[in-house]
Amino acid sequence: DAKKLIEHLRKNNLGRASFLPITAVKGKKLEKVNLKLNGVIGIASDLISYNKKYEQIILSLLGRTVITEDMDVAISLAKKNNYSFRIVTLEGDVINPSGAMAGGSVAKKTVNILGRSKEIEKLAKEIEKIKAKIEECEKEKNKIIDSSKSIFEKEEELTKKMQEAEIKYNVELQKQEAVNNNILRIENTIEKLKKEKESLSTQNKEIQKIIESNNENVNKIQETNKELQEMVSKFSDSNKDTQKKVDDLNFDITNLKISVSSFDESENSIEEITNMIKQDIENSKSNIETKQNQIESAKKENEELEKKIQESLNKIEEINDEVKNSGSNIEKLKADRIKNNERLTQKENEQADEFKIIEDLKSALVKLEVKKNKLDEDLREEVNKLWEEYELTPNATEEFKKPENISQTQRRVNSLRSDIRDLGSVNVDSIEEYKNLQQRYDFMCEQRLDLENTMSKLNKMIVDITNTMKKQFKEKFEIINKNFGEVFKELFGGGKAEITLEDEANVLECGININVQPPGKKLQNMLLLSGGERAFTAIALLFAILKMTPAPFCVLDEIEAALDDVNVYRYAEFLKKFAQDTQFLVITHRKGTMEAADTVYGVTMEEHGISKLLSMKLK
Repeated sequence: DAKKLIEHLRKNNLGRASFLPITAVKGKKLEKVNLKLNGVIGIASDLISYNKKYEQIILSLLGRTVITEDMDVAISLAKKNNYSFRIVTLEGDVINPSGAMAGGSVAKKTVNILGRSKEIEKLAKEIEKIKAKIEECEKEKNKIIDSSKSIFEKEEELTKKMQEAEIKYNVELQKQEAVNNNILRIENTIEKLKKEKESLSTQNKEIQKIIESNNENVNKIQETNKELQEMVSKFSDSNKDTQKKVDDLNFDITNLKISVSSFDESENSIEEITNMIKQDIENSKSNIETKQNQIESAKKENEELEKKIQESLNKIEEINDEVKNSGSNIEKLKADRIKNNERLTQKENEQADEFKIIEDLKSALVKLEVKKNKLDEDLREEVNKLWEEYELTPNATEEFKKPENISQTQRRVNSLRSDIRDLGSVNVDSIEEYKNLQQRYDFMCEQRLDLENTMSKLNKMIVDITNTMKKQFKEKFEIINKNFGEVFKELFGGGKAEITLEDEANVLECGININVQPPGKKLQNMLLLSGGERAFTAIALLFAILKMTPAPFCVLDEIEAALDDVNVYRYAEFLKKFAQDTQFLVITHRKGTMEAADTVYGVTMEEHGISKLLSMKLK
């Protein structure tokens, strides 16, 4: 072709032309050049399409030429690369490798006016076609937007209705649970009231026993006082016959009268103290009478409580009947429960006040006994002192006679004093020690009773909790077993599966066996299956539990990694059914699971060391 063209030029004297063969042309492409800059379009040889045999020609012409959007980008790119290649902008400006720049108006390809008019007509037709296509695209776009709006509105309405239905369902469930809880609480309060009634009756019996013992103690004290008075009178009567008046002892008698007058004063004080003790005893009797009245009132209140308990039981039966039909009486039940709790707290406070009054009575009685013992001790000390010093009783001091043999009497007195010394000293603190020990003993007995009561209550509570746990576990276990069989059949396309307890008598501590039978195999333990079958069985058990109590949100981390492709697609289709009630976040590398998802999130690294998150909605 080049030879023919040269001959044609020679014949017609059209000038000279120079040519190069294709095989002689060798071109190079830019490599290791920094083109990462906004506005750089690319290397010119990469931006055109051409035949493979002209590759070297294209590379020699355009392989070291870079196209940019404008002159600013071209200048910055040339500076970064030290003006090592040609840069051409879209406006026709050129920056040569030497740094020289060329620009200005672009030379026209055709100077012929006729050709230009044809080209203008052609471009005008193409513009009209493009405008028509744009209008059609706009119409289609508007149609799609209108249809999508209606679809989105329908979807929003459906989601709102579904949410409202879920909210109503949850509210009704909560109401039902609240009613059941109220019933349980009322039953518990009834049991507590019964126990308190029993404890009150026992306490009333104990109080009556204490009152009877106090009355017996008072009677004993009075009897002892009478016996002492009788002994004193007998002793004085016996000494009247033996005593004689002696004139020589008048001086001693006058001295004794003086001492007797002091004893009389002490006796008067003792009588006053005994009168005070009697007054305290009368007061305690009046207090005991008031306590008996209070006990009778407590009995009446107990009878009223029994009536109220019976009424509350009747109300509970009525409430149970009403709960079966509707939950409209819940507020009324709450108000009744609050009133019953208030009444219960009031009764507890009254009971505590009664116990406090009883304890005060006990302490008052103990104090009275201590006072009486102390007064008796003082009286005995004075009488003993009178007897030790003068061998006289308080009643016999006025009729005292001097003994005939003073030395013998003195020896007898000394012998009696030595005998008294041999008896040892009297422990005065023994009464106080006995009081302290008695108080400690009573306190420890009360603590022991409280501990025994709390232990019995705790043991009963543990038994009740264990029974409810066993009952709930059996119910939920049966539901899971049923769901496990259904889900297993759906995932495996047949077969059967079940879970059994090793010891049904001890459901809370025994082991659980998983027996499965895939299609075409015999019934066997889960440990005898292959890795994929075990993973698929575990997935079935997981969905069986999730089917019993659906969760609003669930994360699955590569649970299908051991499955083959067919089972992965089954797992993905089954996951879509559960997605109506539960939102799943699935971490996976399997293609089938990704295809079933509504939205896919991934991480890519466009630049070295910089991660970027990508998301794609597949729905």
